Amino acid sequence: MSDTRVSRSSVMKLGGVEGDLIIEDGGVVEGLTTGGLIEVMGEVRCEGDAEFRTSLTCADFHAEGGRVEIQGDLSSRGEVRVEDGELDVSGSIQTREVDVDKRLKVGKDLNAESVDVGGVLEVGGSMNARTADVGGIFKVGGDASVAEIDVGGTLEVEGMVNSTGLDVGGKATIGGGEVRDTIDVGGLFQSSKLLKFGKIDVGGSARLLGGGEGRDIDVGGKFESNGDLHFETIDVGGICEIRGNGEGESVDIGGILEVTGGLKLTRNLDIGGRARIGNELRLEELDVGGSIEAEVIIAEDSVEVGGQLRTKRGTKAKRIKLGDRSDVSGPMIGETVTIGERAKVEDVYADDVKIEERARTGNLYVKRAHLERRVQVTGELIYQDTIDADPDIIFSKPPVKKDELPKPPL
Repeated sequence: MSDTRVSRSSVMKLGGVEGDLIIEDGGVVEGLTTGGLIEVMGEVRCEGDAEFRTSLTCADFHAEGGRVEIQGDLSSRGEVRVEDGELDVSGSIQTREVDVDKRLKVGKDLNAESVDVGGVLEVGGSMNARTADVGGIFKVGGDASVAEIDVGGTLEVEGMVNSTGLDVGGKATIGGGEVRDTIDVGGLFQSSKLLKFGKIDVGGSARLLGGGEGRDIDVGGKFESNGDLHFETIDVGGICEIRGNGEGESVDIGGILEVTGGLKLTRNLDIGGRARIGNELRLEELDVGGSIEAEVIIAEDSVEVGGQLRTKRGTKAKRIKLGDRSDVSGPMIGETVTIGERAKVEDVYADDVKIEERARTGNLYVKRAHLERRVQVTGELIYQDTIDADPDIIFSKPPVKKDELPKPPL
């Protein structure tokens, strides 16, 4: 088999090559017919800048030190390798392995087992690969079905993503889809449609514009879900917003939690700052350092609030503990209720209630009560067993002992 060589800055028309095709710097290759295909049985080697005004198929494609343009499709049975250069294909690429040092631009689809680009990778259509490793910017205009994605800078996928893992150093935006294992992004992550995920691990902020379904969410700054969210755990250092309903195991927020719908947890909710739930909050344990607001709160085990607790229908738990100077609106129902010093609460239904110094309550319906000095009861106190009260307690009405207590609202 004889090789074919295109001389420097010359134009050659070809239909097929039995051996290798070598293009010297500035060489141009045209097909014998407009829109035709050049079939090279061996390797294509570009020694600098080169231009193909037709589609190309070959065993391997190699280029070095220049910019290569293919006005059509590129099909390589082996690899596509560009050292210290750029490759621009207006059509699609079909190959086993892609390795480009600087920049690869594909007008249509890219199909390969592995893709490695040192600088910029742009795919106008869809992409299918086992691995994609891009040092700078990675853009896909369609869908991306890539098992492992590793990008040093920015990832933009306008369509759906089907992947096992996604690792991006800077910013990642995708159209939605599924990432079965971990989404690891150093800065900003955004999905414009419903996302199924294993774990979201983002250092800055993350936004799910179509809601999501997955396991774990760990965000250092702000997390947003514009739609219902199903998860196992959420851990956010700053602000967490769910515009819809949330359902999972546990939530830990360092700052603020906002849920427009309801929130249902099988374990605990831990808030360092404040929380607002638009509808019902159901969980096992609640611990709020600042304030919480909900339509109703129902906890299987305990509720502990350091600041404000506001509900329309009430709060129910086995154990309720309020910090000093806390402020509560809405009835509380529990087996054991402890109210801190100088706290202000409304109605309480409990087996045992302990009210610390200078606290103020509404109605008390309890089996047993312990009231410390200067406590003020602005409503009625109906008890079933015993009262242990300092002599300076302020009652608006004398306490009444009854065999049966009024039924709580929850």
